Amino acid sequence: MRFHKAEYIKRLGESGLKVFFLMTNTDWLRPGRDFVDESGIKQHEDSGMEAFVKNARTLLAEVPDAYIIVRIGLHPPVDWMEENKDELITYQDGSHEPAILASEVHRDEIPGMYSFASEKWREAAGKALKEFCDEVDSLPFADRVIGYFLAAGGTSEWYPVNVLCDRTKNKYGDFSPAFVKFYGEFLKKRYGSEEKLKKAWKREDASFDKPVIPNVQEQYFIFMEEGIMDAMKYYESADRIIGKNIDMDAEKAANLGVFLNMEDYRYVADFYDAFHEVTADAIIYFARLLKERYAGKIVGAFYGSYGCTDFFNSSTATSTLPILDCGYVDFLAAPGVYNNREPGGCVAQREMQDSFRLRGQMFVAEEDSRTHLEDSFYRDAMGLYDVRDSIVTLKRDFARVLCEDIYAWWFDQHAEGGRYQHEEIYKLFRRQEEIARFAYGLDRNKENEIALIYDQESCHTVSMYTNTLMLDYYRTSDLARIGAPVDYYFHNDCIRDDMPDYKLYVMMNVFRLTDKEREAIIQKARKNHAVVLWLYAPGFINPDAEAVMCNENIEQLTGFKTGRIDHTCSPRFKISRLDHPAVRYAVEDRRYGYIDRDVHSNVWLENVILPAYMNPGFYIDDPEAEILGTYCELGLPAYGLKEMDGWTSVYCAPQILRSELLASLAEYAGCHLYNKDDDVLYANKNFVMVHASYKGKHTVYFKKECSPFEVYEKRYYGHNVTKLEVEMRMGDTLMFSLNGEC
Repeated sequence: MRFHKAEYIKRLGESGLKVFFLMTNTDWLRPGRDFVDESGIKQHEDSGMEAFVKNARTLLAEVPDAYIIVRIGLHPPVDWMEENKDELITYQDGSHEPAILASEVHRDEIPGMYSFASEKWREAAGKALKEFCDEVDSLPFADRVIGYFLAAGGTSEWYPVNVLCDRTKNKYGDFSPAFVKFYGEFLKKRYGSEEKLKKAWKREDASFDKPVIPNVQEQYFIFMEEGIMDAMKYYESADRIIGKNIDMDAEKAANLGVFLNMEDYRYVADFYDAFHEVTADAIIYFARLLKERYAGKIVGAFYGSYGCTDFFNSSTATSTLPILDCGYVDFLAAPGVYNNREPGGCVAQREMQDSFRLRGQMFVAEEDSRTHLEDSFYRDAMGLYDVRDSIVTLKRDFARVLCEDIYAWWFDQHAEGGRYQHEEIYKLFRRQEEIARFAYGLDRNKENEIALIYDQESCHTVSMYTNTLMLDYYRTSDLARIGAPVDYYFHNDCIRDDMPDYKLYVMMNVFRLTDKEREAIIQKARKNHAVVLWLYAPGFINPDAEAVMCNENIEQLTGFKTGRIDHTCSPRFKISRLDHPAVRYAVEDRRYGYIDRDVHSNVWLENVILPAYMNPGFYIDDPEAEILGTYCELGLPAYGLKEMDGWTSVYCAPQILRSELLASLAEYAGCHLYNKDDDVLYANKNFVMVHASYKGKHTVYFKKECSPFEVYEKRYYGHNVTKLEVEMRMGDTLMFSLNGEC
């Protein structure tokens, strides 16, 4: 929060906002200084503590009953980095890359990015954090400070500002002594002995002391799409241009299409797994310091981005579970993705929040929701031109938070503050505080019927764009438009007794599964004869199998015999059994198997979806399967269903299944659909929200007779009804309480 406008702060407090994040730095990073400016005038730059105290006093003067969470930067000062270059990310030639490291409250030109593995940095930053806490605890308003939010890396979000693999300069890292030490310890924990490590890596030079850092060529699979797209763009003349062929690079040594060659190059995935875990380990280190000091304060950090992220270089994707299970962190946070945020769209989130719920922890969405009060660039980019546009999107995003039972803070990034400085927005916030108080007094078990299952371990076995397509863009394009609410988990939770049972499981990216993990998923499906939908290459990689990568691994998991096409091919298919109840909402002649919606960035101003392709491609080669869809180009089975022992297996060989086919499958599995109009829908057993995707008539189907009460209009839309038809403009948001007035 910015604190330049006292009246603005007061109005937010009067609107019911009582918890404020104060962004600041340690005195180690910003010790404060006196200087003479270019005009010869004496100036003073506040230290981190001085800035914090000023902001806190401003806040408490305007909102006396406010609570404070300190968003504290743990960055080292530039002179420390200059003096400790061994603690910076280091490339194979011993060099470091200068960069700009910035957050909302600091900006430095640095000689290189500090390594999160650095014990020297951790100790110095930990000492600075302790000294900061000592001073806070002595302040007269210390009792208003209820927690700390740990900030490091770029924009406080724990990512390095240097890339590890710089292909333009043929540089790769990290060879810093700190990371090499951590990497060796990570491998020792994963493999136990160097003999097992050598066997897994198929390298006699594998060791814990000097673990292999993959070079640029060995990381080729990460950027596989660049070659594929280059060939596809020149397809007409590909055989007349040297080096351009539609089937190019399908099988380099280090990859099989978009997949890492896990038979011979497993160390590439291990390296990136370690690189992400070291960031989690650093967060745990600082969280432990705070938890051992304070019994009652909450501690959180940014981590766990599966959207708007670099799944390799950003180091904040694949070690969420170690943080959740460490016992020192109460919440993790991330902004929503920056695609399709305008009215009629949805702000997809970056984490698997229901894995947090199982552990009694919080996922907090940083709601940096833009409004019509932005500058002209963002007003246009976000499609927010007037107060109505702001209100309907703020209603939509609030409903997502409430219905999915996550948490959120509103984030004002304006340099001087003022993103929400409008009477209608103050009024909206006041009403939302009332709705939230009512909602938190109800039974908050969601009782949803669909679970989306994701895999951390698979992220580093497949290309960047494949991850982004299936984990990010798909969540933006289709998953909020099924017409039924969904829950989000990591597959690791399927073995837990406290994970609810669902009627439909959608296996999003479970490419890499061990024998034990496969059994846990199937046992979960058998508990209530569930329907399981598999996408693209489920179980293709099995580290426990003799053949680590093969089609038989897919069959062993899904029950479908499959074939593989080891070159670039089209994922598009059409439904061939329109009479089958599992595809009842399919559109005849529509091509499926890819995202056919406009998915665009609201920040970088581009359409982010690449042309549809698969490399490799998969198809169903099973006479016992019911074939529901056939590839348009290949004429091979692409989508099918098969009854298994105690569960139903459904396989979509392409990466994507459009929302109406997900809705069809959900209804086939016995799930309730609240909406069939392609609207954005959020719901639980207490509320139903519809955000209209077009102007016209929209229908809501309730699970049972109810009296839907619209929470903003404060009026009933009927009594004892099971169906509701309403006229809506595109972007209109209606949120109904199913538990009476609130």
